[in-house]
Amino acid sequence: MNSIATKPITGFLCAVLLLLLLEAGAAMLLVSSVGSADDAQALPPMTRLHDLQATFSDLGGQSFTLADLRGKVVVINLWATWCPPCRAEMPFLEGLWKKFQDNDQVQVLCISKETLAEVRQDPLAKSLTMPLYVFTSPAPPELDPEGLPTTYIFNRQGKVVFAHTGIAQWDAPEIVAYLDALAKATSN
Repeated sequence: MNSIATKPITGFLCAVLLLLLLEAGAAMLLVSSVGSADDAQALPPMTRLHDLQATFSDLGGQSFTLADLRGKVVVINLWATWCPPCRAEMPFLEGLWKKFQDNDQVQVLCISKETLAEVRQDPLAKSLTMPLYVFTSPAPPELDPEGLPTTYIFNRQGKVVFAHTGIAQWDAPEIVAYLDALAKATSN
């Protein structure tokens, strides 16, 4: 009797195919929901980003505050080195960062609650060209998600306009267009 259980390669390939189908479905759901007016209403109330008290630093040790982000469109991805979905979506976040790296109106920040040493030592940190960050103060409760990866998009007024937990294709054209529109808007 030929079954998936007796053929490990077939079972592995079926599992990979199922995972790819699930991720494609999640990506389609994410892309189709970005920019809809109802997204922000479904989110829990949150203080404006620049009012939250927290500091973070890049892997070189340069320190920043959330208040430094006032007036910008901000994508904050909360991640960890030990989190496989976080690692899997990093190429998409790096693609998004590359699209906006020369635009001072849009910031893409991947912030971990791990220590600076833990993130520096991880091979992922050495393979990316975008900067990675760690909290140097306790993360504000508003930015302490139940699951990872979690990504928030804030408009120029510091209000969260979109949130997503799980892997996503952040450099998709629809998301880039959404961020461009937020950056160009005088009031969101």
